[in-house]
Amino acid sequence: MKRFTLMTLLSLMLMAFAATAMAAQPVNCQSPKVNSFDFLLDYSGSMMLPHKHMAENKFKLAKIALRQLNDRIPELGYTGSIHTFAADREILPQQAYNRAAFQKGFNKLNATYEVFNRLTPMGNGIQHWSSALYAGMPTPAAVILVSDGENNRGMDPLGAAQAAMAANPDLTFHVISLADTAAGQAVLDSIANLRPGASVSVRAENLIDHEEVADKFVMDVFCGKGGVVLRSVQFALGSAVINHESAAVLNELANMLQGRNSAITINGHTCSLGSDAMNQKLSERRAASVKTYLAKHGVAADRMSTRGYGESMPKFDNSTEEGRRLNRRAEIDFR
Repeated sequence: MKRFTLMTLLSLMLMAFAATAMAAQPVNCQSPKVNSFDFLLDYSGSMMLPHKHMAENKFKLAKIALRQLNDRIPELGYTGSIHTFAADREILPQQAYNRAAFQKGFNKLNATYEVFNRLTPMGNGIQHWSSALYAGMPTPAAVILVSDGENNRGMDPLGAAQAAMAANPDLTFHVISLADTAAGQAVLDSIANLRPGASVSVRAENLIDHEEVADKFVMDVFCGKGGVVLRSVQFALGSAVINHESAAVLNELANMLQGRNSAITINGHTCSLGSDAMNQKLSERRAASVKTYLAKHGVAADRMSTRGYGESMPKFDNSTEEGRRLNRRAEIDFR
């Protein structure tokens, strides 16, 4: 298994405490896949121990992964919450999802606590929140279980998850794994396999290390059928040239899109500076530039179409320099 270098770990910690301006962009979905969700976090003693392969305590890594996800979750009207087990605590009750409120909720969780005598009754925790919350959550509903899979007390976690799904048939468990033992991973895999094809399971280090993995997790859990904008690519003022930063994003996209057979639409946009006619042509050039780049990196050209929207569809405030920068973009929409 991969071992993280000191420089990688320093980068992870910087990422966790980076300014809001450096946060990833939300995935832009056309429709929600769920009506409610809950982050269920393992708060047991084993999560405070160093991960055997990453030289950092597991709960700190969990918080970094959750920051990665929270930056990407679109605000589509579903309700969400944050809870823990071992001990059972409500960090944030079910409420309309708001990115800033959830980040404050994650920040409340202490990443250092006493390990002694903190056992791991995962099954009991799932059972508790099933009766207290999950059985009545608006459906379809998702539980995002963040754990190392260790369970040394109480009822069987798999049985507890099965009972929770029986009480709410439209409930799906998804997994973010901090497991560093085969036994722990096996427990998490058994829960994820309760609904194969619908449940999403991912290792925390992959969420942290690979932006495309975090994007895909959010898409699979939160995005309904229809068009999905995976990522935005930014451009300099008046330019349609793919810069170094945009190339890195497009390289990730090319790798992901090569495995898909769906049609891809590339939409170009501009900020409000300049005339309507100039911006319309510029947006078309930006979309064409992205198509050319992706084609050169293995995405079939006949799968891609382009369209320019000029300045007509801003996503950010054109009255600020930062808003205008973010509006100078191209977006990839695939169905």
